[in-house]
Amino acid sequence: MHRILFVVLSFVLILTFSCGNTSTAIDRPNVILIIIDTLRADHLNCYGYHRDTSPSLDSLAASGTRWENCQAQAPWTLPATATIFTGLNAKQHGTGRRLDGDHRLHSEIPIIPTIFSNAGYRTCGIFNVVLLNENHGFARGFDYYSCDDLGARRAAISVDEFLRWLESGSDERPFLAVLHFFDVHDPYDPPPPFDKLYFPDDTLDVSMWEITESGQIAHPEHLEHFLSRYDGGITWVDTQLGRLFSELRFRGYGDNTIIMVTADHGEEFLEWGWVGHGGHLYQELVHVPLIVSGPGIPSGEVITEPAAQFDILPTLLSICSIEDTSYFEGVDLFNRAARDPRPLPASRLMFWGQMLGETPLAAVVYGRMKGLVTRKGSTDSYYMFDLLNDPHEQAPLEADSTLMELLDYYRATPMLWDPPRVQDLDSSSTRALEDLGYI
Repeated sequence: MHRILFVVLSFVLILTFSCGNTSTAIDRPNVILIIIDTLRADHLNCYGYHRDTSPSLDSLAASGTRWENCQAQAPWTLPATATIFTGLNAKQHGTGRRLDGDHRLHSEIPIIPTIFSNAGYRTCGIFNVVLLNENHGFARGFDYYSCDDLGARRAAISVDEFLRWLESGSDERPFLAVLHFFDVHDPYDPPPPFDKLYFPDDTLDVSMWEITESGQIAHPEHLEHFLSRYDGGITWVDTQLGRLFSELRFRGYGDNTIIMVTADHGEEFLEWGWVGHGGHLYQELVHVPLIVSGPGIPSGEVITEPAAQFDILPTLLSICSIEDTSYFEGVDLFNRAARDPRPLPASRLMFWGQMLGETPLAAVVYGRMKGLVTRKGSTDSYYMFDLLNDPHEQAPLEADSTLMELLDYYRATPMLWDPPRVQDLDSSSTRALEDLGYI
């Protein structure tokens, strides 16, 4: 009798452990990671913007936790999104642009979709720019993946595509979805009435800045037109996110879904004599939103300690109780001990862009201070800014030894992965990169 009982109990234990990952996964929350391309934090109302651009995101922030000072690790899409996917800084993952062209995510580097898939999640990725397509390594680990290389797919279509995927099967496993929206990026052409929402008397019908052959902004007097179009794009995406959030609640996903919203980088509007992104490391380009809401997330909390894009992956793993032995530069942002001051670096990892006399090499935020190193000719110059008293970086100070050491340490950081160069792009991908100004 004891032997029979022992065999039965052993069989039950074997079943329990062999099915443990599946049963545990079912109890874990769903995750939706939303990346809004080119969204600077200070153009959201919940970050203090004077226009009511973001009622849906403001509501999400009020129901969850918002980080006041999240830093991007690069001012353009490819390396910044790679940082979000890997939990590593831009030098460590090495994804970006070098003299010989773009370098993709390494094929063996652990990334968000592969880690969640291995933990028992079904995965969906919907992207809207050529830099995040399969050639650049971002499709790996997704059960369902699509990418509009030209970035022409409107937010409404992306939301509909995700909702169709969500209801397409009877899989009881939790899901991870990464949704990338491109509508805020130039060309600034939100659909009516959002194109004139903030400038109703606007008669100008252009969607991109005109650059002269000598590399100058042809019509700086068009600033208000482009700012209003940019803000209209934010509000357009916000309305579609509001629709997404409502649909999730209506379909019964509201009580067990973590929603995280961030951006890859911001956008410059003549603050430093230039426009767009990629050429500088000032806060207009590297201060991005970070909002998390869902079960177990503190409601209405605003965290002022600086955070970084490389914190996103380890934070999501902690929320979902997923153990992973990979190395991450980032930390779990809900671990209060991890909020102590630490260096948060950024760099461009590319060899093009408007330099205006000096090439930005690296930046690092350490507490309330930000260090910046630039190069003119063969001379490096070090600056620092007090972001608390000088958030717009108008009063450069001579960098102290701590920030200089942190900047030099980051610049000397070796790659943990050596990603291969992107090769054999088809003609449509090349045309997409040309149209977006990346080549």
